[in-house]
Amino acid sequence: MNRSSGSSLISLSPSESRVLGSVETPFVLRFLRPASFALWFLVFCVQIVMLVSDSSQSLWLALVLSTALFAGVHIQFWYEESEQGRRLHYLLERMRGRIYEDELTGLPNARHFVFELRRQMMRSMRNGRSFSVIIADLHGFDAAEPDEQERVARAAAKALRAAVGDSDFVARLQGGVFAAIVTDDKERTIGEKRDAVLCAVASAIPLERAAVMQPIVTMTGYEGELEVRELLRRAQSDLHAARSRGFGGPLPRAVSRSAA
Repeated sequence: MNRSSGSSLISLSPSESRVLGSVETPFVLRFLRPASFALWFLVFCVQIVMLVSDSSQSLWLALVLSTALFAGVHIQFWYEESEQGRRLHYLLERMRGRIYEDELTGLPNARHFVFELRRQMMRSMRNGRSFSVIIADLHGFDAAEPDEQERVARAAAKALRAAVGDSDFVARLQGGVFAAIVTDDKERTIGEKRDAVLCAVASAIPLERAAVMQPIVTMTGYEGELEVRELLRRAQSDLHAARSRGFGGPLPRAVSRSAA
């Protein structure tokens, strides 16, 4: 996710500006302010007239509550457009990113992957459209130096984004393990996307590490499971079978815990 710190640094076309959104106050919000003030002023005048004729405690209470409500709404309007409000929104976005986003690669993390997998299963049950889970594992990733791990992970994430379709979902589960939720489209089948994922992961491995770091890619199709853990269990079995031909190990624990 790229953020620009100032409009003077980047020149955007009108279409790009519409995609990114606008910081201008929406028309509805600009209309609500005078409208709410007019409504409150009308209610205030009516209450004053009623207080002149009957100064009861309930009328005073209604006047205080309506005034407090009006003040609270306009304080909220002011706060959301103030610098403090913008900082709060930015902080909340950062917190949300830490929960659902991998900090190193910017890809969705294991928790976000499980959430998306559950949603895809529900969608498939409604429309009958099948999908598959592709697991890509970089064997030997954990044995590399931390700096090299970061370079390989970023390169793999970038290559995987380009390897799958725009409507497909890619996540980094843990370490050198990535996952993709893919469907058939007009351009490529699921099998072709699986081959593209294999090439993408392999391209992220440095030539000098090709002998000790190898890609393993498995594909598990959705077969109508009602529980996310059931589909993940089959995906884990497929990955374990591929690893057993030379490598071993289960899916990251973070995925298993999130699906439970």
